[in-house]
Amino acid sequence: MKKLLLILLLAFISINIHGQCTETLGEFGNNVKDAPSYNISGDVSISLTSKNQITLSLEENFSTEPGPDVRAFLVSSNGKTKEELTETLIATLNHIDFGLIKPSGKQSLSVTIPDNKDISDFDTVFFYCLQFNHFWDLGTFTKFNASSCSVLDNDTFKIDKISFYPNPAKDKIHFLNMNTSSAEIRIFNVLGKQVFHQKNNTKTTLNISNFSRGIYLVKINMEGKSKTQKLVIQ
Repeated sequence: MKKLLLILLLAFISINIHGQCTETLGEFGNNVKDAPSYNISGDVSISLTSKNQITLSLEENFSTEPGPDVRAFLVSSNGKTKEELTETLIATLNHIDFGLIKPSGKQSLSVTIPDNKDISDFDTVFFYCLQFNHFWDLGTFTKFNASSCSVLDNDTFKIDKISFYPNPAKDKIHFLNMNTSSAEIRIFNVLGKQVFHQKNNTKTTLNISNFSRGIYLVKINMEGKSKTQKLVIQ
């Protein structure tokens, strides 16, 4: 029973810390004049996994015509219509290169968003043969922004920056990047029982010398956001 509860609690941690925003791509089939066989079919989605990382997911039913250097690019349409984009060279567009793709099957490509790029500008994924400088197909998605994607919420970033050390610990843990005037700390044992609670005016150093050895969960609430992290006491 204890083992099951621990597994559930650790799963809860993963969900809380590693949330992401995902959009499904649509409106493929834009290579109508030149080579319709290049058009994309299947399910494609894009996920903002953190403030500076984005992942393109191609599912098992993904398919397109093979090419010598077909790549996926994240693109800002910048007001251009799909028809205009099909006639535009990738080098002239605001873009981020995901990398080479296979012509079919499940694939995942992740890329770090450069510091000089704003993710909220991007709304299109280009499939393009770079070697031949040739358009393949494109799909569109709803732009990521702070109101629709919690990953871009500044308050979420604040809570994500909070951490404590050392871990494992013996006598004390020290918190970093925490607003002590608005933070609330709760600690739970593996059975889910709350063994510690402190709200407002929280100190950045917490004495844990009276805790038994074992695994605990530290939940921090601050400004309407929460974060849960495992703590090992030796």
